[in-house]
Order: sequence, then structure tokens, then C-alpha cells
Amino acid sequence: MTQLTFAAIASVFVWIEPVSAGSGIPEVKCYLNGIDLPRVVDPKTLVCKVLGVICSVAAGLPVGKEGPMVHSGAVVANTVSSGQTQNDRQKRDFVACGAAAGVCTAFSAPIGGILFALEEGASYWGPSVTWRSFFCSMIALSTLYTLNTIGNAFGKVGFGRLFSFGNFVFEDESSFAVFELLPFVLLGAIGGLIGAVFNNTNERITRWRMKNVNASKKKRFLEVLAVSSLVSIVTFMLPLVWVKCTPLPNVGDELGAQQIELLESLIPFRCTPGEEYNEVASLIFTDPGDAIRQLFHLHQHAFSTPALLIFFLFYISLAVIVYGIAVPSGLFVPSLLSGAAFGRLFGNLAHKLHPNLAYSNTYALIGAAAVLGGMARMTISLTVIILECTGNEQFVLPLMLTLMTARITGSFFNEDLYHIHIHLKGIQFLEAELRSITRHHE
Repeated sequence: MTQLTFAAIASVFVWIEPVSAGSGIPEVKCYLNGIDLPRVVDPKTLVCKVLGVICSVAAGLPVGKEGPMVHSGAVVANTVSSGQTQNDRQKRDFVACGAAAGVCTAFSAPIGGILFALEEGASYWGPSVTWRSFFCSMIALSTLYTLNTIGNAFGKVGFGRLFSFGNFVFEDESSFAVFELLPFVLLGAIGGLIGAVFNNTNERITRWRMKNVNASKKKRFLEVLAVSSLVSIVTFMLPLVWVKCTPLPNVGDELGAQQIELLESLIPFRCTPGEEYNEVASLIFTDPGDAIRQLFHLHQHAFSTPALLIFFLFYISLAVIVYGIAVPSGLFVPSLLSGAAFGRLFGNLAHKLHPNLAYSNTYALIGAAAVLGGMARMTISLTVIILECTGNEQFVLPLMLTLMTARITGSFFNEDLYHIHIHLKGIQFLEAELRSITRHHE
């Protein structure tokens, strides 16, 4: 009942300001493209967006707050610049800087935020925008660090409360072998296929919503209640059906402080507390950020292949249904979490075929990048964001290969999800390149 209440409150904010629904990234892209959509960068939209996404996440829906942070940063930048300049181009430059600051504060990735604004946001980019976005991200991260010192010793940053994938520490000098670049490319291709299926399915659901639901605010509100109820039922029934209890490893078995902390976050749902845990419940009932870190860092036998398969199929299915309902929501974290589960599943199966491969948690990281890259088709910015979140430069080449493969594979079937939603709204978006028209004259 509590989850349903939070979902209803989130939908009320969208009722008040319909533009606050979704991640807001397609709307920001349109604004930076030169299209003045009504109320996209209004302060009222910011209030409804921030309060709404808080309730959406609290409702337990498979949504993220990182996408709405981009929209929120854009609104803040427009509000600050409104009294400084009336030049439309300068306003858009400020909004691009705000979008970069939004990604920076969402992922604690200042360089990734700048590259995101360059790759995915702005249609025009000049040298002045580069240093302005750099300065804006620097100030945003400094403010974030300052606020995170609250509750800690003066001057010490509480890194545990910032968004992070944790430190990837390996006993060997390298986390993977060179020949494993081929499985990473394969994983990227599969991630591109998953992203293409996700985008196509969500497009079909969105077309149905536009025809049968979106015309009425009351219907949109009732849809949120129905979908929230469905999510609550499914996410409770899955751990209930999973009757297997997995023994906790001994703390003294050469486990680091990070793994010991993650073991404490495992859920003993219908199991003996302190001795066993429920694999599916540990992925569903914990915070999505903690679940991602569990998949990235716990030892290779922490999650079995059936548990990962069940979680992946149901979680990504719920995510594709939820994205588009009348609540503020993002897709970064749901895509990363479902991709991490799939990557770890891929690693488990690959490890059975070849025991000398890297641990499955390495494949969890690559799988997370592959699925998100297959959905959003980001390459440069996503590579840097993930590197900043992991703090391990060894993954540069695997991430580049994986994301490029995911982009090529997914683009063979359809566009990225943000462009799909832009076209569904009937917005005349000016593309970077003209499509070929020679086939009409053959």
C-alpha cells in the first residue's frame, strides 16, 4: 500500500505538470536542437520533476533518478540565465552546461557529464561551451562533495553516499585476458539486440498509450496505479517462489571490506538470518545501486544462473512497461541493473565452458554497458561515465569495443529510445545528417 501511495503522489505531480513525466532527456535534446517546447525549462517543471522522481523511486518502480537529473540541471541553468541574457543561443548554451552538471551530480562523473552534453545533448557545440560546461561540472561536483561531508569528519567526503560502482580490485595484474575481447564483443552484440527489442517493445506500448490512455489525465493516473500494483505483486511473488536458500560465505575466507559490506546487504527472505540469503530477494528488495554493486563485486558463486535469468527477464520486462507511464522516471539504472544481471549470467555460462576466463563480475560490468548502450546508443560519454564510476582504467578497451558493437547492432534495427520518443511526439527534430533521398529517384 505504501508503494501505491508513492506512485499515486508521483502521478499527481505529472497531473499538475505533464512535461515532468519521463526522463526529460528527449525534451532537453529538442530544446537544445532549437525547438521551444512549452514549459520544458520552467521552474514549475523542476519542482514537479524533483518531487515526482523521489516518489517514483520510493514506490519501488524499476526507474532511475539519473535521467531526470539531466532535465533538472537544464531547468536550473535556464532559470539562472533568464535574468542574465535574452539571447536564445546563449540560453541554450547555459542549458547544455546544466545538462552536463546534471549527469555530473547523478554519477559523480564530471568529464562524463561534459561528454554526455556533447554527444547526446547539444546540437551546436563551440569552444566557449566546452570550458563553460567544464567549469559548471567542476562547481557541481565541488558542491556535491561539500554536501556529502555532512555527517562525516569535517573535510572528509562521504564517498559511500555518492553514486559509485565500487572499486574493482583483482588479485591478478589484469582483470581479463586479451582473447576475452571476443566474448566482450559478442556480449556487446547481444546487448545491442536486447536494446533494440526493448526500444521496439516500448515504442509499441507507447503508441498504444497515446491512442487509448494519454488523452485523459484520469486514465493516465489509473494506469500508474495499475502498473504500480503489477510491479508490487511481481516483485513480491518472485522471491516468494524462489525457495532456495544460499549459505553465506565465511567472513574469514579472504574477503575484502567491500565484499563484507555487500554481504550484509543480502536479504535472508524466508531463510535463516545470518546464515543464508535469498538470491532473488537480494536483487529485488535492495536499493538498485546496492544490487548493481552486488553483481559487480560479490564472489562468482553468489548468484546462480537460474536466479539471474529469472531476475533479468522479469526486471527488464517491468522496466519496458513502466517507462512511459505518467511518473518522472529514468532508464539509466534499470538498464545497468538488468544488463549487469545478464552479463553475470553470460559470465557464469562462459566460465563453465572455459574455467580460465575472467570472473563473472567482470562480465557483469560489460553486460551493464552493453544493455544501456544498446538502448541509448551512447559510446564516448558512457565509456567515460562507467570508467569514472569504477575507477579502473583497465576496462577502457573492453568498454569501447562493447559499446561500439552494441551501437552498430542496435542501430541496424531501430533508433535509440530517446529519438523514438521524440518522433512519437511528432516533433520535427533537426538531425545531424540528412537522410539519403537518392532511392526516390532510381
